[in-house]
Amino acid sequence: MQLNPGYTMRHSQTGAGLVEGLTSLVVLSVGILGLIGMQATLIQDSTESRVRMQAGFFATSVLGMAAANPQNVGCFIVNSAQSAACTSADAQAQASGWLDQVMSSLPGATSVPPQVAYDSGSGRLTVTLRWQMKGESVVHNYVSTTEVSAGL
Repeated sequence: MQLNPGYTMRHSQTGAGLVEGLTSLVVLSVGILGLIGMQATLIQDSTESRVRMQAGFFATSVLGMAAANPQNVGCFIVNSAQSAACTSADAQAQASGWLDQVMSSLPGATSVPPQVAYDSGSGRLTVTLRWQMKGESVVHNYVSTTEVSAGL
């Protein structure tokens, strides 16, 4: 078999370096886009974790205030069908301040307000905090319960 004398190996390699360069550029671009997507997901997860941590702090805070002042646990009932007498202006101010903090800190809390309910039979105080992240239709919640012995 005889090769074409006018056809050289040099002619068959023309443009191969350019194709390799463009292929590596495409692979690099896909990798960078993947890293950017991963970073966006991490930022979103971090924000959700921060909000959940804040909700836990707020729930523990109101439960602690009610446990420290059990005779006025009725002051801490928020957005619940139950009601109880609140005879302490200080406890009422604490509960109001707590509610203001929750409403201003948790995203979407104005559309899904927090609830603090008290079952006088069992002495159980239940805090339910809800929030809705911007751009999401899912409502997240955090529920915490403790027993407070109060003389209601």
